[in-house]
Amino acid sequence: MAALLALSTGCGSGADEPAGRPTSHPVNDTSITAEPGERFTLTVDQNASTREYWYLVDPEPDRSVLVGRGQQHAPDSGGEPVDGAGGRLTFTFEAKGKGTTRFTLLHCTFTTCQGNTSTRPPETTGPSATPSTGTATPTRAPERITYTVTVD
Repeated sequence: MAALLALSTGCGSGADEPAGRPTSHPVNDTSITAEPGERFTLTVDQNASTREYWYLVDPEPDRSVLVGRGQQHAPDSGGEPVDGAGGRLTFTFEAKGKGTTRFTLLHCTFTTCQGNTSTRPPETTGPSATPSTGTATPTRAPERITYTVTVD
């Protein structure tokens, strides 16, 4: 299952909302350059009804360079969640001080992770255990996307 990943950036004033118009970047754009005070978001498709979740995992960003400002889920159905409908999860970050840091997003599905919930990543990021009955099919490791952020 391919996940949609959109990256938007905007210069922020330090308030809760970034100023300016966000700019889109391609999914494989894992190198981000920002200025102190600038905020950017990463938005991914997520569907809890199919046990598809995204998490911020180690390595987390160096807090002197980049700070996470939370995450927000928006259902595809509009204002009201609908059983079985997916949505978009947006992670917000703010550049704090000059330097370079890295952070990783982990993408779990029902076939790649076990022991996770919508707010708790799995204890291990390796492949899920092979089913004990029926024909065993190899499981895949969850997708990990590591971003490098340079604050100038």
